[in-house]
Amino acid sequence: MKKTILLGAVALLATTAFAAAAPLGQFTDHQDIGKPRHPGSASYDATTRTYRITAGGQNMWANHDDFHYVWKKMSGDVRASVDLTFVSPAPPPGAPGVIHRKGGIILRQDLDPDSAYVDVLRMGNEQLSLQYREKKGDETHLIWINTARQGTVRLEKIGDYVYLSVPGADGKLHHAGGSFKLHLTGPYYIGLGVCPHDDSKTETMAFKNLKIEPAKSVAWTKDATLQTMAVANTHEDQLEQTAVVTTTGGLGDVAWEPDGKSLTYRSGGAFWRVAAEGMETKAPQKIATAAAGPRENTAWVYYSDAKSGKLWRVRPNGSGRAQVTKDSGTRDFSPHVSPDGKWLLYASAPTGTAARRDSDLDIRLIPIANGNPDLDRAVTMAKPYGGADALAFDPWSADSKSFAFVSHQPGPE
Repeated sequence: MKKTILLGAVALLATTAFAAAAPLGQFTDHQDIGKPRHPGSASYDATTRTYRITAGGQNMWANHDDFHYVWKKMSGDVRASVDLTFVSPAPPPGAPGVIHRKGGIILRQDLDPDSAYVDVLRMGNEQLSLQYREKKGDETHLIWINTARQGTVRLEKIGDYVYLSVPGADGKLHHAGGSFKLHLTGPYYIGLGVCPHDDSKTETMAFKNLKIEPAKSVAWTKDATLQTMAVANTHEDQLEQTAVVTTTGGLGDVAWEPDGKSLTYRSGGAFWRVAAEGMETKAPQKIATAAAGPRENTAWVYYSDAKSGKLWRVRPNGSGRAQVTKDSGTRDFSPHVSPDGKWLLYASAPTGTAARRDSDLDIRLIPIANGNPDLDRAVTMAKPYGGADALAFDPWSADSKSFAFVSHQPGPE
């Protein structure tokens, strides 16, 4: 009798395990990541080619994620696109999920809640974001994408670079800026995920016309993206960027408007104005002239020394010349002191990189205390791919609370 019961229990476990791994459309399985209070669920309608995911979970942020994930394993380069919409009604104003409920395409190294990952998410504020965690247990970074078209997205992983595309005015998918480098080793997970950003609630989203295919390296159009960041007092706020505009016509003469709400730039032989924040989704406006030029800081003149590849500074009268940065592994360039004199912003490329060749960059920020840069408190604010034009303009807003930089789409030279 005991043997019969034991065999029956084994059979039941085997049946349960098989059911849990039942394919769902293109995917192998689905499950909760982390510990959402409300278990998630997923379904697939083959007639309409629609996945419907309902999820609980507090957030996908910092070093821990709680959400529901539909997934399969993959290796190599990949291109995935999907149409995505919220099914659940919008939360009331002030509710936790009103801005940050989210869902989209997600690539993860593993299924642990602190896994390295990258995703493109449609957010509750009707905006898109590109989120990523570089290493297991690290903090999450976010790039807001300034676009009014959030109904379709494409995420591509080619080598160690990740790219996001969204529909343009012509209805076709175009690169949206905010590309970055993320190394996923061996097989990784790809799928769809949803999080309500409120552990007391659930969120349902629909995903239609999903297409997942191997990606091939191509000769990219040399897109340039104008991005902004806020100089915040908290570490978490320093993790957010905004890709305000991406163009194939080049980016030059970048300048902030005096109110700090917009930037102007030259592209394609014309001048344009664009909102500095990702929450404002209006298209760039053509204008007659750009905003005012750079503001000079008269206390010190900071410059990049061509021989040493380091930043130096000198008094306007030529006295007090001294080296500022000393990292032997970088070539530092384009230093800019904030209008209030409290911050030094500059770009770094790997040592040996030619000055006019694109590469992985660090956008670095050093606090200035009592007139002196405090190197021990230096922070890497962003890691774009770019070149000499990354900070080849006055990047600071007049109130010293925000700065801008230019990134390029990675790809073959």
